[in-house]
Amino acid sequence: MLVLTFHIGDEKLALDIRRGEEVIPRVDLRQVIGAAPWIAGVFVYRGDVVPVIDLHELAGASPCPLHLSSRIILSKLHGPGGEQRLVGLLASRVDDTRDFAPKGIPLHGSSATDAVDLGPVYSVEDGALRLFDPDKFLPVNAWRQLFGLAREEVR
Repeated sequence: MLVLTFHIGDEKLALDIRRGEEVIPRVDLRQVIGAAPWIAGVFVYRGDVVPVIDLHELAGASPCPLHLSSRIILSKLHGPGGEQRLVGLLASRVDDTRDFAPKGIPLHGSSATDAVDLGPVYSVEDGALRLFDPDKFLPVNAWRQLFGLAREEVR
């Protein structure tokens, strides 16, 4: 499988390239009143309001650093009711695309419904790599907020 590799703090993650729509530089985001701290803000992309998730903040770390290397990975999430929503995933750095050839048995992430799950950790030729699934990383309550976000007031 071909994956896009990126960083959340010191963690290296991989996203199936078929799940990524586009990688863009970090843009100015508008804050959303009453949004969870892990929603970095929103921006308009091709006529649609796109929420941006700060994966650092969501994972319990400090907010994503404001570096020139910070990027937004655009991906379509599939909601609990089958609906789709384009979201931005804020990462401190996007590295490259590569073949994903895991070795051995993975260490699985959290199975709790109220926990963030950045995916199982696999052994790869140059260390450890998490396989990130955009449809499985958010806790249940976060899905509700994210898919209702377009109705929120934007300042």
